[in-house]
Amino acid sequence: MVDVNWENDRIVLTPTNLYMEYILLSYNNFLKNKLKDVEITYGELTYIYNIKYFPSISQRELSETLFVSEANVAKMVKKLVNKGLVKKEKDENNKSRNILNLTDKGEELFVKINVLTCAWEREITGEMSNEKYFEFKDTLFKLTKKSADLG
Repeated sequence: MVDVNWENDRIVLTPTNLYMEYILLSYNNFLKNKLKDVEITYGELTYIYNIKYFPSISQRELSETLFVSEANVAKMVKKLVNKGLVKKEKDENNKSRNILNLTDKGEELFVKINVLTCAWEREITGEMSNEKYFEFKDTLFKLTKKSADLG
């Protein structure tokens, strides 16, 4: 953001999604600078996080979670499999269902990114007390759930 001396009415009238977009863009830039040795996009990172948090998730479930088409998931999963970050296996009980999990390399990358992300979060929220920080994250979680329900 170029001008940080906004008037209160401008702060209130600016849509929340614009603030979120600025935060995501700066976070993405931060990661690019810290992970120059790793070829990964922010979009790929979203998939890695979701596969980590939902072990043995199916491609269909992942598409529903991320609000994208199954074709989009298939394309992204193929990239992540080719990079050795994700393994795709047929469900033994339903051969038409592909199950996704992180590989050891994917787990290592997840840890590396998560450590960087936690440091970045604490840097941008440094003025908040721990209580305010956890309250903020709880609010974001609730907003995420409500937003997903509207999607």
